[in-house]
Amino acid sequence: MKENSIPKIEGHATFYAHLKAGRIDKARIIGLDGERFVESIVVGRRYFEAPVITSRICGICPVIHNVTSTKAIEAACGIEVSKQTKELRKLMLCGQMIQSHSLHLYLLALPDFVGASSSFELQKTHPDLFQNAVTLKKYSDLIVQIVGGRAVHPVSNVPGGFKKIPEFSDLKKILNESDRIIEISQKTLALFASFDYPQIERKMIYSALCEDNDYAYYEGIIQTTSGNKFQAKDYHNYVYEELKPYNRAKFATLRGKEMMVGAMARYNLSRNKLNHTLAAYLKTLDISDKEFDNPFNNILAQAIELLHFVYESQRIINGLMRDGLKSEKMVEPKVFRAGVSACEAPRGTLFHSYSLDKDGYITKCDIVTPTVQNLASMETDMKLLAPIIKGMKPAERNALIEMLIRGYDPCITCATH
Repeated sequence: MKENSIPKIEGHATFYAHLKAGRIDKARIIGLDGERFVESIVVGRRYFEAPVITSRICGICPVIHNVTSTKAIEAACGIEVSKQTKELRKLMLCGQMIQSHSLHLYLLALPDFVGASSSFELQKTHPDLFQNAVTLKKYSDLIVQIVGGRAVHPVSNVPGGFKKIPEFSDLKKILNESDRIIEISQKTLALFASFDYPQIERKMIYSALCEDNDYAYYEGIIQTTSGNKFQAKDYHNYVYEELKPYNRAKFATLRGKEMMVGAMARYNLSRNKLNHTLAAYLKTLDISDKEFDNPFNNILAQAIELLHFVYESQRIINGLMRDGLKSEKMVEPKVFRAGVSACEAPRGTLFHSYSLDKDGYITKCDIVTPTVQNLASMETDMKLLAPIIKGMKPAERNALIEMLIRGYDPCITCATH
């Protein structure tokens, strides 16, 4: 079984699966996007150029590259930023999560459940649902534009702080929209909770940033369901990358073992730290608080997170308005050395690592994206579909495999960077 191009994913990829005696004994996901060698492009550049360049890796998730790169450069420069700067970055990341999750849920995943071939057909057959996607996207764009300077490839956030902080009145604009967005996000969650997902049960290692009291996404310790705990600076000792002869993207494992990152991993590791109002709403939808083991539930986990990050955006804005926005001086570099950072991208944990020379020029860069960490488990999960696709017509088999791959929300553009 093979598909020339998997539709409705970010980037371009194909798959190959060999079905023999009722089993899939070989499964391959093949990224088709060309390498751009961003890690080499930044070498020889000044430290402050890294967040600007690396945010161009992706048009769907530029904010997370900007923030993670900025944090890594700050670690390399000995820069400590203020609480206000951290809160503004977290608000911008809320916008990133809402942007990406809403697009994937409505325009890429939803057509599979309502019998639409594409988002264009969805617009015709379910215009109300399509409009939900547009409304959510506008809200998230508003957040990123106000905090980051523009909706795509933000420019305000730089190593040392923000070149320009938002106006009080602009934050009020976001807040005024948030109640309506919560209502739409609640309906979105109820919709995706109502679907019957194909059932694959397997035990997988899940990995994500974790904090003691918060649903982590800006900072924390990387934890796994297999018991590992490590700081971002030590990721090379745990996250192993390797090249496959059939793929332009690298594959990453947790010390040789397959793992899964992303919304489902975060939910499994930190579901008891979700917004309290959301947690109560989950009970009304009869969503179990047990660990998700079905990879298709990553879609449902994204719907849960969508609502969580709208609540989180409200919380942050209320806090900023209560404390008052202050004009702050940029924090200048104290040293030039190596620095690493990890943040939670919509699709999972993102690592950025830089080494600087004594004059602040980048000598080395390493970026490990979430999809790279998911590729191995995606191939394994394809093999587990064999009992379900047995007896299906070829077109039906391919459609189900595509649905599984889409459920991971892969970003091939980021994976090949």
